[in-house]
Amino acid sequence: MKNSNLKNTIIFIDKKAELEGKGKVPKLNLRKLGNDAKIIGYQEHKKIKIHEAKKQKFLNSKFYKFRKKIVLGFIVILSTLILMFLWNKLYKPSYTDSNNSNFKVENETLSSSNASTYSSIVKESVQSILNIKYRINVEQLHKNGNLVFAKGSFNIPDKGDVNFDMILKNYAPYSLKVNGEEYIKK
Repeated sequence: MKNSNLKNTIIFIDKKAELEGKGKVPKLNLRKLGNDAKIIGYQEHKKIKIHEAKKQKFLNSKFYKFRKKIVLGFIVILSTLILMFLWNKLYKPSYTDSNNSNFKVENETLSSSNASTYSSIVKESVQSILNIKYRINVEQLHKNGNLVFAKGSFNIPDKGDVNFDMILKNYAPYSLKVNGEEYIKK
């Protein structure tokens, strides 16, 4: 323990000289500073202080304090938009990107025997579903794959013609719309 402070002794003469020179303001001696020293003028010093004051004002602003929340909100919104874009691209089918080689040429007009068969099915189905006894006119029939589309009307004596659209799937009623209302529940 005695030897630990042996080299760290205080020389009182140096301490006394340091205390005496404390009240004096030393003059700047350019020769002692060296070649790489730079003297900053008063105007530049003033500009630096103004810049530091602006920087401190910005660092103390609410915007700077909430920057993490703002960035996090921006990232959440951006990632949500990217996910919605990817969802639309990957999971929703694009109807415009179809190959022309997948199409088959089919005749949409029906033969007279098929037309009379489908017409009678439509008439019987409309009368049974709507529970009406009026005369039914089938105006148009066309086929697309296993679906047959029918358009027609029936006449209510006091009110006039009521139009309907019907879809048959494999000879059975699939959809019946009258005045925009669906009568077949799936």
